[in-house]
Amino acid sequence: MATAWITGVCWRQNRLEWTVLRRAKEAWEIAGQGQAEAPAEGAEPRLPAAALKPHLKRFKGRVALALPTDRALLRVALLPSTEAAELRGMAELQTDKFSPFPVETVAAGAETLAAAGTSALVAMAVVRREDVEAVGQAFQGAGAPPDVVDVAALGWWWGLRRSGQLPAHGTQIVLRAETAGLEMLVVRDGSPLPFRALPGPAPEPADAAAQAAWLDECAEEVTDSLTALETEWGAAGAPTLHVFRAADVPADGAERIRKALGLDALFAHALEELPTISEGVARRLAEPAQPLALDLAPEAWRAADAERRTRRRLLRSATIFATTWLLAIGVFLTLLNVRRGSLARLQAQVEEMEGPALEIRKLRAKVRDFAQYADRSHSALECLRAVAATLPEGVELTSYVYRKGASLALRGEADAPDKVYAFNQALEQTSLFLEVKSEGISTRNTPQGPSSQFGATLVLPGGGEEGAP
Repeated sequence: MATAWITGVCWRQNRLEWTVLRRAKEAWEIAGQGQAEAPAEGAEPRLPAAALKPHLKRFKGRVALALPTDRALLRVALLPSTEAAELRGMAELQTDKFSPFPVETVAAGAETLAAAGTSALVAMAVVRREDVEAVGQAFQGAGAPPDVVDVAALGWWWGLRRSGQLPAHGTQIVLRAETAGLEMLVVRDGSPLPFRALPGPAPEPADAAAQAAWLDECAEEVTDSLTALETEWGAAGAPTLHVFRAADVPADGAERIRKALGLDALFAHALEELPTISEGVARRLAEPAQPLALDLAPEAWRAADAERRTRRRLLRSATIFATTWLLAIGVFLTLLNVRRGSLARLQAQVEEMEGPALEIRKLRAKVRDFAQYADRSHSALECLRAVAATLPEGVELTSYVYRKGASLALRGEADAPDKVYAFNQALEQTSLFLEVKSEGISTRNTPQGPSSQFGATLVLPGGGEEGAP
């Protein structure tokens, strides 16, 4: 039976915010919302369990916790698959590249934002494990460990998408302006690309000089993000600025940022027009993304959650069994001779069915495992791993197109032609590919120095000439 209650929780700006959803027929409706002061403790901001505990009685069902955006590194990439297992593996390779932290110190997750054909737009998040553990300890100390750990930026992106206030085409810069700072999202043709928390918090409005300098710094950060966006995704038309402003944020700040960016259009919105972040986080758990949904909760939490749910199921089963047993005793006392034989037969049937049922469950698990992992020797993930393993320093891939059972088409650039030749030779020595067809090298001078553009087609066994793109 599906969960009837879900609670989204967000701790930001020393305030705790929550939304409780209740399933009604085929939809989820808001059953309660609230917020309360929850000042951080310690040199490193930490949510105290004492501030959380008084509000736990308002939380119901599964709990989705959103970490502040400034605690997460977020990146969006187009990956050449739509299968959850392959996307998860590709995302792990990507996060290893852009994360500045040692892999053993972080928690990472990924989520499908959109899928088209054989590719998927995937959001990847990396947070320090200590940040997740710190918030988790507060919830555990208060007696309500979260089931899922999300990121606030994805919660308000859900609300922004639901509001329908952005055009379906073009590039929009979206700023969420609150007293604690700014968060930025760039949307191109309806798809979110970079998510960022800009420098904050904002200076006091009375300090005009400091606030002006802060706004200029934010505008510079936005400009840098747009430059990086064009480098990775290509140039687009002139963007439009949308600012969702809290009531206590001065209105002239958005105009200053617009002028600093040199944009013609500014659309101002009240932040209250969007659903709360906690509602967005709750609904993301209620309506998970497919085929991959982001969850930054450590594996130990998931194991503990599974154990708790198992105990609850066993308790319910034991309660049902005890109730049934007591009723049976009452009948047994009145119809002792008749029910004794029936009871014996029922017990024998239960014991007889337990063994076959267990074997069937084991067989089903083996079938699922076999179907999932059979013949993955030339999957997109295995091919990507082989290419990554042979990729020399100074060579970057700009395009990766996988055609199942046929070929890979690679495009990239290098700081020297000999590195491209070395890369091709390494690929030829890889037994995974039947043939490596080089499409030549073109070298041009850039402000950063010479750049060698190259292309190659890697033919997979069974692909032959027909499999080459």
